[in-house]
Amino acid sequence: MDASIKAKLEDIDQLSRQLGSTAYLVGGTVRDHLIGIPCADYDLTAQDAPKIARAWAQKIGRPLIPMDETPGHETYRVALDPNLYFDFTTQQGEKIEDDLAQRDFTINAIAMPLAALANEKSKLIDPFQGQRDLNQKFIRSVREQAFKDDPIRLLRAFRFASTLEFDIEPQTLSQIKTYRAELDKVARERVCYELLLMLEAPRSRLDLMEPTGLIEILFPGIEELKLKPGIPAHKSQWENTLDTFRETESILMHADRFLEKHSQLMRESLSTNHHRALLKWCALIHLFAATYDTTSGVTNFLREFRLSNADIQFIDRTLKFTRIILSGVRSTGEGFKENSTVYQFIHRSGKELFSSILLSLAVRLGNQEDIKYFLPVISRILDFYVQRYLPAQEKPALLDGDVLKSKLRLKPSPEFKSILEKVEEARVLGNIHTPDEAEQLAKKLISSQAELIE
Repeated sequence: MDASIKAKLEDIDQLSRQLGSTAYLVGGTVRDHLIGIPCADYDLTAQDAPKIARAWAQKIGRPLIPMDETPGHETYRVALDPNLYFDFTTQQGEKIEDDLAQRDFTINAIAMPLAALANEKSKLIDPFQGQRDLNQKFIRSVREQAFKDDPIRLLRAFRFASTLEFDIEPQTLSQIKTYRAELDKVARERVCYELLLMLEAPRSRLDLMEPTGLIEILFPGIEELKLKPGIPAHKSQWENTLDTFRETESILMHADRFLEKHSQLMRESLSTNHHRALLKWCALIHLFAATYDTTSGVTNFLREFRLSNADIQFIDRTLKFTRIILSGVRSTGEGFKENSTVYQFIHRSGKELFSSILLSLAVRLGNQEDIKYFLPVISRILDFYVQRYLPAQEKPALLDGDVLKSKLRLKPSPEFKSILEKVEEARVLGNIHTPDEAEQLAKKLISSQAELIE
């Protein structure tokens, strides 16, 4: 443990003793410490946790942030900076063992008295053999009632299995299957949070979740996919979905296997705003999303998860442009042959360019379709993006709206934006090079539109 963190915990221990209380490190903090994962949040519990938190916050001159003020379940946070904070939660029960018995999994039901920091492992309180399960890399419920007490734990089991790269022991999987319908009682915000964390892991354990039936509770449309023939016909569309999902994860981990030249750019494009997790979400729903008659149908479905508008837009647009790629690239590789077509696709897809390319590749691989003609097409799109589109964005436009209004006497209208976009396309494609050429092209476009109106 870092010496500065240890000093802070010893300070908290001293304050708790002065208040006649015993404080413990608990939960994920102890778990991560034991397996060598760096901690950013430190979870503590004590009978007088609110008093200890208030006293420590006052001593170090930091604000006390109430997280939960429910009597008997209070949690207060003291943040030292955005990436380091201490949460103080009222101990549940008279003894620490009572508190641990109410936790979700054995690996999270280990406590370390702050008074034992000098000799950490010898003083661990581990009534459910969590250290054994940590060593064996098992997720095991503390008791079956844990899933009834808080059904979000049904999903948390798979989140921990994914992020820690653990397995879930068979009896716990059986309990999840028994209580899976309880997940419907959980607020969708909490479900979404756990699901995104699970999908953010390099390998999300859908292989463990699928036999429990929990995934049908999450995504009801999957039931229908299991009944529909896929590609090839002996497979169901749900099996195709799982294949696409696995290929998506594989590409994210090994993009250089197919797109070596652009693999770093791919990774960077998906490294923010949990876009990796959202891309996997796209892989999970891309087939039954296609059954909706309108885009609004998919949007309404996603809103049920309380995803942000930005996240919904990312998923909607990734699915849309994935379909465009798949329909535009036939076995002959003729799609996107013209530079103008490539430009339009890049321009319209925007920040969803990379996600739609990766998902379309995953779909082809998942369906075991020939990618001999497919790879050169998506490489051509990416080459154009890197070699022509991006460099052009760094240069000033040859024509702007002020010129259209002042020199060409064009009033703002629906055609206004269209003319500017067509002039910009001509610049990127290398058809025009100077402001005069841009003005001449704009005049021709205005003239042709006038003729059409007449």
